[in-house]
Amino acid sequence: MLVPHDNERVLSWQVTGKHIRAAVSAAVAIALLLAIFGVGFFVKQSRSVRDAQLRRENRLLAAEVDQMREQMAELNQSIDQLALKDEEYRTIAGLPELDEDVRKVGIGGPGATLADAALLHLNPGVGKKLESAEDNLGTLARRARLLQASLDEALGALRSNNERMARTPSIAPANGPLSSLFSNARAHPVLRISRPHKGIDIAARVGEPILAPGKGRVRFSGNRANGYGNTVEIDHGFGYITRFAHASRLRVRTGDVVQRGDVIADVGATGLVSGPHLHYEVEQNGRQVDPLNFIVADAIPD
Repeated sequence: MLVPHDNERVLSWQVTGKHIRAAVSAAVAIALLLAIFGVGFFVKQSRSVRDAQLRRENRLLAAEVDQMREQMAELNQSIDQLALKDEEYRTIAGLPELDEDVRKVGIGGPGATLADAALLHLNPGVGKKLESAEDNLGTLARRARLLQASLDEALGALRSNNERMARTPSIAPANGPLSSLFSNARAHPVLRISRPHKGIDIAARVGEPILAPGKGRVRFSGNRANGYGNTVEIDHGFGYITRFAHASRLRVRTGDVVQRGDVIADVGATGLVSGPHLHYEVEQNGRQVDPLNFIVADAIPD
């Protein structure tokens, strides 16, 4: 009921339970509609913001992929230069060149991952660039591993070659003229009979230094029978053994390590000799060979 302050007529309404339920239902419906519209508005706004963020992330990703491809192109050029150096090192080391098919380091099988496939579906341009970059990166990694193994092999061969060169007898062990050559049958100056002469004789005065012709370990230093007198024997490794006989003085002991050019003894006339000189022998893999085959003309100690 509505009762005015003046003498106007009193207004009255009668509200039933049905009317109340209808009003409440309408209010609830209006509230739900407002809530739905509000949620939809905010979802739309969120999607718009998210789409803008995704577009920005795609641009950044595309820029990073392009930068990565440029860096890989530079890295590929560096590996190409390194491959050329590897060929030179293998040649110097005496190793065969790597087969061209081996240098391609090809592989087989599927290459794309699930993440790549998803990106390729969502953004074909960036997806293709990323897939190509991954393939190139895998190829570069395999080439780098191959070059590392090849360079390690070449380095090992060079070290072995350097060690072999350091140990190979290559200088004249004494300064003087040759008084007798390597021969399978020579008239012995003392015994006056024909017998093999498995070395060379270098005429020199007593006390002249005898030099080690290469790096090695002294396996004997002392007096030998059979006319050798004071003798030094050096094991150079790689199948090489050198022998120096008739010395007047021994300057090394068994077990000593000597380098090319070290003084190991003095020229003398001990043993079965007719005069002072150095008797020099070279064994290669257990067989006595002509020492002149190993003496490099005008060679000087390292």
